[in-house]
Amino acid sequence: MRNRFSKTVATLTLAATLAVAQGTPAQAGFLEDLLFAPTQDPEYVPQTYGTRYDCKAAKQKYGAQNVWHGLIGGRKQVDIRRVRQFSREGCFQTEAECKAFLNYMSTYFLQVFTSSCRKGG
Repeated sequence: MRNRFSKTVATLTLAATLAVAQGTPAQAGFLEDLLFAPTQDPEYVPQTYGTRYDCKAAKQKYGAQNVWHGLIGGRKQVDIRRVRQFSREGCFQTEAECKAFLNYMSTYFLQVFTSSCRKGG
């Protein structure tokens, strides 16, 4: 009888766990990211070099006068005692893409010193 009770409890626990995981996919994704995503280097700030937003490639493809040049610079605390300065640039087809880049990149900085989008990169 005890073995039967244990199997029933285990089955109900598994069913409840699966129901919760299916009912809250956002939380499940968050937990998966938290548990299995690689740990980022504290000095990591994304770069556009080698991507389609690399200014050299974008200017060659679309012409320098046709791209929006985004530039952002600021500082980031990399540990308790160190603050480093970073700057990043990217070139985009639209002003909206450029502003989205600046907005996204600003999340990596403790303080932003410069942030601009200008046409004609």
